[in-house]
Amino acid sequence: MVLDDLIFTALAIFLVSWFSISVLCQIPRDIGKWESTRLERWVRVHDVCGFVPRWHFFAPLPATDDLHLLYRDRLPDGRVTRWCEVPAGTSPKWLGPVWNPRRRQNKALIDISVELAKAGLALDGDAAAIQLSLPYIATLNFVCSLPRDQRADGTQFLIMRSKGLDDDADHHVIFLSTMHCSEPARSDA
Repeated sequence: MVLDDLIFTALAIFLVSWFSISVLCQIPRDIGKWESTRLERWVRVHDVCGFVPRWHFFAPLPATDDLHLLYRDRLPDGRVTRWCEVPAGTSPKWLGPVWNPRRRQNKALIDISVELAKAGLALDGDAAAIQLSLPYIATLNFVCSLPRDQRADGTQFLIMRSKGLDDDADHHVIFLSTMHCSEPARSDA
């Protein structure tokens, strides 16, 4: 009986401590910059197994814009096709919390856009260096895998930001790639 009470008390102390530390690690020191507290930094360094979760129900600076990935092709006669947008792939709002198979594609677009913007700033707009960065190569590879005109001998992509569904919304180009040469698709038939 005494051993059961001791085990129960020890378990209760452990769970209450774990819960308290988890809650304290979710409170930022400065909400504007979302800076962590000294306690959270100490816990993160010593929590090698990841027992203390990170809950970010609301981003410190929530996204208020939509990102769009567009691409176009160059034809052999030098003309370029119209910009084609890669579909965002959203689920109906009522189904989104349960089934949203394209959420990872949307998250990847957001992450790659941020990384391209960082690469552009870090490399002072050096086009040659940016084209060798992983985000650039990954985006170009993805765009080149999309359906296109069989005669195309070049492709270009664009990442754009807009303010939602409003047609008159302010559209802002975040990143514009150079035109990349490619061989037209050939049929072996």
